[in-house]
Amino acid sequence: MKQKKNKGFINRIALERMYRLMDLALDEWKTHPKRSTDYLKLMKRIGMRNKVKIPTELKKLHCKKCFSLLLESKDKEIRIKEKILLIKCKNCGTIKKVFPKKKKENIVLGITGSIGTGKTTVLKELEKKGFRILEADTMAKKELLKVKEELKELFGEEIVSKQGIETGKLAKIVFNNRKKLAELNELIHPLVREKIEKKIKGEKFLAIEVPLLFEAGMESLCDKVLVVYSKKEKMLERKIKQGMKKEEVLSRLKNQLSAGKKKRKADFVLENNGTLKELEEKINGLMQEIKEEIE
Repeated sequence: MKQKKNKGFINRIALERMYRLMDLALDEWKTHPKRSTDYLKLMKRIGMRNKVKIPTELKKLHCKKCFSLLLESKDKEIRIKEKILLIKCKNCGTIKKVFPKKKKENIVLGITGSIGTGKTTVLKELEKKGFRILEADTMAKKELLKVKEELKELFGEEIVSKQGIETGKLAKIVFNNRKKLAELNELIHPLVREKIEKKIKGEKFLAIEVPLLFEAGMESLCDKVLVVYSKKEKMLERKIKQGMKKEEVLSRLKNQLSAGKKKRKADFVLENNGTLKELEEKINGLMQEIKEEIE
């Protein structure tokens, strides 16, 4: 069991490094193209060394031969042959075949975003539209009791009481110590992932809210990913109203991917800075896009 957990942890770290290297490649492409291709070559080596497949959304962004990024029309030639998309790299001439996706009968939508962006509100609105919803944080709290002894060993006796796990005390420990946070995630994320995998089947519309979706490598469970984002002052305002201190909110933000990086990896992006009515209108538009993905 421990070996399996270690393998899962190694896979997640490998995936996180791949996404990070793609971010670096995208940042450097215009000014330092050679450095950018070096990042992508390193991404491939990490995948081979750890026997982890490069995610499809990363593969489609670069040429498999010369590792040039295929981003803008001037960087690639595109033509269609028998419903197959042929993309020609301008740098080396290699042709990449992209096969059209078949329409799906159901969809699993992963929802993520930084603390205070209103993900729970979005989830409730999607539930009104017919989605079955799952919240990873709620599932994680239930899983904590299953690993009570491991938690005591890692974080001390004070986080356990007769009522169960003192989640407030645990949060104060991990959100002020990145190493401790990583240890907690390594313990809990595989359990939550396993539970989600069991619940995915048989639902036409399923929305899963996972605050650390990318950090935990759980985007592979989803057909599409929606990132909810807000202005920093709005995020702080919401969480302070809920009773959190400003320093606590900022501490948690430091341990999450930036909004920019999340948006870059998303299929859908939803800005939530306005009223509930404005949010509802945006979700109506989102539903139209989602329905186009399925039969």
